[in-house]
Amino acid sequence: MSHCTTYPMVFQDKRLLFKAMRDLEMEPENVAWEMYGSSLLKGLGIGGESLGKLLTGSKYGLNLAFEETDQGLQPMFETDALFGEERAIVEERLLSEVETAYLRCAVEETAKKYRESGLFAEVREKRTEEGVSFVLKFGTGNKSVTVTKSPDGVIEETVQGVMGRSCTDATASLERLLSSSNTPVERTWTPAYQANVEDRELKVLRLTR
Repeated sequence: MSHCTTYPMVFQDKRLLFKAMRDLEMEPENVAWEMYGSSLLKGLGIGGESLGKLLTGSKYGLNLAFEETDQGLQPMFETDALFGEERAIVEERLLSEVETAYLRCAVEETAKKYRESGLFAEVREKRTEEGVSFVLKFGTGNKSVTVTKSPDGVIEETVQGVMGRSCTDATASLERLLSSSNTPVERTWTPAYQANVEDRELKVLRLTR
């Protein structure tokens, strides 16, 4: 292992988020969204605050919309069918499903960029008690990036088979899709990172991205 990185997940790419929601059969679309102070005011059409056109979708009796902010696409929920603890449980479930679907799309998008640069790349998915993981194998020499999402939405990346500081190039594209400039990122380096060598395959990837 050359390094391990953890950070809270952020939705950054609207196109990939649309695809993730479509994969979950949420029928996503960009529609005008208004926020009301209560269901009664919503029913009367009084006091609504226009938030503009947002990416929206629905599932489990919930309407989910994403507002574009400096911190990425932020989720908002709205429903007239669920209340209290039940609503909180369903919101958590749906958000977790969207996070997993978006992460899958982000890893597959990264693999696509690897292949476009001329490298071999494949993605495998596995589920464990810790959460869902995606293993992106690329290039030669058993290089891989394992990406795990914990139940609380924290991402952990582990890079294997890469020597030297070019290992950060293996996760750069992925991190652009999953974090923002303000995201707190923690990295743990291993002796492999200190090796005085540059991976030629990752150099090609860096020059073509």
